[in-house]
Amino acid sequence: MSVTRSSCICRWLASIGVLIVIVGLAHTAWPFLFFPRQQLDITLTPPLSASQNPHPVAGIAERDITPPIGMPKFGYSAWAKAADGFRTRLKARAFYLHAPGQTPMAIVQLDLGTGSLPLHHRVAERIAQKTDVPAHALSLLVTHTHSGPGQYLGSDFYNVFGSNKPGFDPALFAFLSKQIADAVIEAYSSRQEARFAVGQSDIRGYTRNRSLAAWANNFPGRQLQDDDSIMAVNPTMTLLRIDQRQGDTFVPAGALSLYSIHGTAIPPFTRPYHADVWHWISGVLEDELTTTAPGFIHGAAQATHADNNPAWHEGQRGDLEAQRIGVALGEHAVQLFHSLAGQLTRELDTAVASRQLNVLEQIDTQRFGLCERAIVGASVAGAANGDEVFPISYLPFLKEDWPRRFFTDNCQGVKQWMLSKLQLLLPKERFPHQALFQIIRVNELVLVPLPWEVTLESGNRLRSAIADTLPVGTPWKVEVSSLANGYFGYAATPEEYQRQYYEGGHTLYGPHTLDFLIGQSVHLSQDMQQSGDILDIPRKQTFSLLSHQYFPERKQAATPPAGLQWQGQPELQQGEPASGPYWRITLLATPAERLALTSLHLGIHCQGQPVATDDGAALQLQWQRQGTAQDEYEIRWYADTEETHTGCKFAIAATRSGPTTLSPAIP
Repeated sequence: MSVTRSSCICRWLASIGVLIVIVGLAHTAWPFLFFPRQQLDITLTPPLSASQNPHPVAGIAERDITPPIGMPKFGYSAWAKAADGFRTRLKARAFYLHAPGQTPMAIVQLDLGTGSLPLHHRVAERIAQKTDVPAHALSLLVTHTHSGPGQYLGSDFYNVFGSNKPGFDPALFAFLSKQIADAVIEAYSSRQEARFAVGQSDIRGYTRNRSLAAWANNFPGRQLQDDDSIMAVNPTMTLLRIDQRQGDTFVPAGALSLYSIHGTAIPPFTRPYHADVWHWISGVLEDELTTTAPGFIHGAAQATHADNNPAWHEGQRGDLEAQRIGVALGEHAVQLFHSLAGQLTRELDTAVASRQLNVLEQIDTQRFGLCERAIVGASVAGAANGDEVFPISYLPFLKEDWPRRFFTDNCQGVKQWMLSKLQLLLPKERFPHQALFQIIRVNELVLVPLPWEVTLESGNRLRSAIADTLPVGTPWKVEVSSLANGYFGYAATPEEYQRQYYEGGHTLYGPHTLDFLIGQSVHLSQDMQQSGDILDIPRKQTFSLLSHQYFPERKQAATPPAGLQWQGQPELQQGEPASGPYWRITLLATPAERLALTSLHLGIHCQGQPVATDDGAALQLQWQRQGTAQDEYEIRWYADTEETHTGCKFAIAATRSGPTTLSPAIP
C-alpha cells in the first residue's frame, strides 16, 4: 500500500513538473515570437548653464504618477492582478540641490517597484531643456512597492516576467517620464536658499529577515537564536532634512529618507495601486508638518531590503498591517527629523559620480568573477518566504535550499537553472546588462544607488568598502539604495548564494555578483576622490524592447471627464479583516480607458468642511463594471467607525480645481 501511494505521489509530482515546464516554455516563447520591438533612441544633451546662486539652494516638488485603471502590476509576477483603481496614490517626489561652484543634482523618490535605465535617461533628456541638472547628477530611487505598474523596464526579461502580463508599454513609459521630469522641473523652478542636516537612527521590530538560514551561512558555526529574524535586519533610517528660506526665516520644506523594508505588506492577488508601507512612512511626517509648514514633502525610499520583509502579524497581512508598520516607521521619521533642528547648516558640499557599464562587454576594470551571462535560478519560481504558492513553492528543485550538488564547476556554481539548458535559448541581451553605478555625496551623507536588490549582509559589506575609500576625519553616513535607476535582480553574498534561497536563485550573474558591485563601487568612489565629479555615461543610446501597449488611448484625453453621477445611498460595509470596515457608494463616470486618475479628486465633506482627501489612504476608487456610456465605480471611505459620520458626504471633482459634486449624505 505504501509503495503504491509513494508511486502515485511521485507520478503526481512528475506530472506537475512537466506541466510547469510546458507552461513555462509557452509563457517564455510567445512574447518573443509575436511581439513587435519598440526602439527608444535617447540623446543626453548638456543642460542649461548652472544657475548663479550666492548661497546653497534647494527645491522640492511632487507629481502624481498613478497610471490608468487596467495596467499590469510589477513585483509578484504571474501572481499579480491588473489594477482596478487605487487605495493610495503613487507619487514622484523630486529634490533639487545646488551649492555654488558645484554640480546641480536631482534625487527623485518614486512609488514604483523598481528603477529603469531607459526611464532614467529619458527623464534626463527631458529635464536638460529646462533645468541645469546633467544626466549623471540625476538619480531615481524607488520604494519597491509590489502594487505599482510594470512594463517600463530596460530589459525584455523583466518586462515579460516581472508583471502579470508581458511587454514594454511605450505609452506608460511616456506618461511616467513626463510626470517625473515635471517634478524635477518644478523642484528646480522652486529653488530657494536652504539649510541642511543629515541624521541616522535605528528602529527595530517592524521588519524581519525572511531567509534566516541563508543569512546565517555568512557566519560559519553560528547557531540561530530565537530573535534572529528581528535582529538580522538593517535597522538604520537615514534622513536628509531641508529647510527653505521664507522671508527672514527658514522653515521645513522637505526630507528624503531611506529605510530597508520590502514593499510587500500588501499581498499578491490584490488589485488596487498601493504605495504599501511607504505611503505612511512618507505621509506621517508630511501630516505632522501640515500646519507649520504647508506643502512640506517627504520622500522615503529603499535602502538594503532584499531579505528584510515587513514584520506583519501572521494571518493579518494587508492594508491594516501596512498602516500599522508604516505609521510606526513614519513616527520614527518624525522624531529623527525634529532631532536635526539644531544641526541645520548653510554649508552644502556635494559631489556625484556616475558610470554606466555593459556587463556583456569587456570591462576595463576587473569583472571580479561576475558571470558572462545571466541565468535564472529555479528557486525564483518557488517564490520568497512569505509569498509561497502551493504546490510550486514546495516542489523539488523549485523550493528554497535546493542547491545543485553535481556539475557545479560552471560560473553559476550551485544554482539550479530554471528550465535547465533551455534557458540558453533566450539571448543574453534580453536580460538586464546595462548597469548604472553612482556615488552621491551630500555633506556627510554618501548615497550609493545600485540597480540590484541588496541583502542585509551584502549591504554591510558594501557600506564598509565604500567607507574605506572616504577621507578620514568626517563622520560619514554611508547608505546603499537598492533598485535605483534600473533592475538586475538580487545581490546575495557568496555564502548566501550557496544555500539557493530565493535571493540566491535571483542573483542572475552568479555567486560573485557582490564582489563585482563592491569592486566597481570602490573604483568609482576612488575616482571621485581623485578627480571630482565623474560623468561616464554614453551620450547616445538605443534600447530595443518587446512592446505591447496596455495604457489606454484616451480619444478625449484633453476633455475633463464629464457626467459624474452618484448612484444610491452610502452604505456601511464590514469589509475584510485585513482592511477593515468602510462606507461605500456607487459612482457613474467616464469609461475607465478615458479616466485620468491623476486629475480626478475625491474627498469627504462633513458639516460642509473637507475632512479627508484621496492624498491619504482613507479613500479608495475601484472600477466595478463597464456600462453603455459610463462605467460603474465604487468609492470607499475607510473611516473611524467609533466616530459618528451622519451627514457626511462623498465628494468628487473631475479636476483638482474643478467644481465638486457631492453625494447623498450618510444616514
